[in-house]
Amino acid sequence: MKNFAKYILPISFFVVVSGNIPEVKIDALNTRLKNGGDTIYVVNFWATWCGPCVAELPYFEKLDSVYKDKKVKVILVSTDFRKDIDTRLKPFVEKRKLHSEVDFLDEIYDNEWIPKVDSAWQGNIPATKIYNAKTGKTVFLPRQTTYAELDSLIKDVQ
Repeated sequence: MKNFAKYILPISFFVVVSGNIPEVKIDALNTRLKNGGDTIYVVNFWATWCGPCVAELPYFEKLDSVYKDKKVKVILVSTDFRKDIDTRLKPFVEKRKLHSEVDFLDEIYDNEWIPKVDSAWQGNIPATKIYNAKTGKTVFLPRQTTYAELDSLIKDVQ
């Protein structure tokens, strides 16, 4: 039994540390936002291979930390390729120690899901949607952003 624990404990620790990255469909994400009560959602669409996306991730992490005791939820929605989840996305999240929620967007047809995020969006990343579930106010940024801008926009949608 002693030897058994020696092998099982490191394996269970790895599972907890690496975790699973949930897969999400755009319709389910939109339903979650609409049914979010009095929560403001900051949803960032990004990918590990996108330089501007990676550059702005610290702003979302800071936002998540600053607003952790408030009704603000940061969701980082990865648009990486499915084949790269285990080899690129998970190691990236672990190495960067991202504490915001990270989901993988499980969609194939861009022309179907992109307009469900914002009707004017062309699909470029990074892109961020800030949504107040209580008031229905939405701001959409189809470009890179800063912490100061995110902080200001959260106040604008209240």
